[in-house]
Amino acid sequence: MKRILSVLICLVLIVSPVFSVTGYASYNSEIETKANIVLLFSLDNGTVIFDKNANVVTAPASLTKITTAILAIEKCEDLDVTVTAPDYCISLLNGTGSSMAGIKAGEQLTLRQLLECMMVKSANEAANIIADYIGGGSIENFVAMMNDFVTSLGCENTHYVNAHGLDDEGQYTTANDLALIVKHALTLPVFMEICDQYKFTLPPTNINPKERNFTSTNWILNPSFKTYYYEYVHGIKTGTTSGAGHCVITKASKDGYNYLCIVMGAPEEDLNGDNNPENLAFIETVKLYKWVYKNIRLEKIADPTQIVTVVDVKLSFKKDHVRLVPKEEVNALVPTGTGDKAVLIEAIPESTKTSVNAPVKKGEVLGKARIMYAETEIATVDLVAAEDVRANPLLFVLNILKVIVTSPIFLCIFAVAVIVFAVWFTKRQKEVKRRRRAGKAPKMYDVTRTAAKSQRPPQKRNNSNNRRR
Repeated sequence: MKRILSVLICLVLIVSPVFSVTGYASYNSEIETKANIVLLFSLDNGTVIFDKNANVVTAPASLTKITTAILAIEKCEDLDVTVTAPDYCISLLNGTGSSMAGIKAGEQLTLRQLLECMMVKSANEAANIIADYIGGGSIENFVAMMNDFVTSLGCENTHYVNAHGLDDEGQYTTANDLALIVKHALTLPVFMEICDQYKFTLPPTNINPKERNFTSTNWILNPSFKTYYYEYVHGIKTGTTSGAGHCVITKASKDGYNYLCIVMGAPEEDLNGDNNPENLAFIETVKLYKWVYKNIRLEKIADPTQIVTVVDVKLSFKKDHVRLVPKEEVNALVPTGTGDKAVLIEAIPESTKTSVNAPVKKGEVLGKARIMYAETEIATVDLVAAEDVRANPLLFVLNILKVIVTSPIFLCIFAVAVIVFAVWFTKRQKEVKRRRRAGKAPKMYDVTRTAAKSQRPPQKRNNSNNRRR
């Protein structure tokens, strides 16, 4: 039991936005998969639960048809428009032995019926007919549209050369890219309406007077296949070629949790010893879903009542620190029963202040924390002040003066003022010296007056005694 729990802990991942697939799971040896590529992630918050070679480039097989379906739905407003099957769309597949719906040249079907043939029956000629129609009579034009579309989604390792998915040089993708493509497809309600059918009936056409009944190539949807059936699975598409192996993409919903699972490069294996090998893409898909629904739950791992750290406060006489708490409640997909007591919330030093000046308002963001579980970062959260801290008016004013006096602008102004004063003072001193030098040169009348004054006999002082006499 302890071993299983420790393995479960390793599966906790970075919580990411709904419209991205980020974060990587540790490979869980308890869930052995023989498929070469596996990606299981939450459609609710993007958390990756299981990742095995999700970035490895591989042949897409009929998973290609998902992109074909998206473009058909988005480029044609009326899916009930009648489309006539061109001969070359069918003859291009001669000798391939690939999956077909038996559509004949000149046969007329609605675009919706062609989508059903392509997504449920995995009919390759239906893919070609759709590509020709949407591409304005050119499959090549449509394939170019496919490549432009996946590029616009941010797919970095996907390229198409055909619309149906048969192995071809230059046709490749990855599980991570397919995740982006499928999530876009899920925004189109009609997409799931079509691919979630495990059987459908094609009514008579202008060429074929009889109804044709088709069952889905995705046996997980079909209650008749007890080995594979899983009631919580919906859609989406299968694919099988020699280059891609057995592939399947599905969506599952149970107890309010929604997941997407991509399995590629799976082999066949006789698990029951009945000489009838099973498709491990189906087997492992169901195993992964059962495991995640049994063991993983969305748990509250942090809330605003938890004190993470304290920060020193200046300019306040009443408080010398303020408590920091998570800004909001944080939930993550973790092993069942984890709760907030099993996680470690630690402040990120480079993102958290060591001290602040009062006043501080409750809820003010002062830092950031990482949430750790089993030495794995599963989320980050802003840290905010848990209470108000008022500033002391005198200390506050003095600090403002200090800030002003020590500010670069003030220092620059002061320096300029000093320089201006120094220049003015220097010029003033030079002017004074010049005037003094000019004053030492005596004029002629000054000399005469001075000489006359020096020859005049001294006068007796006329004091009060002399006046009395």
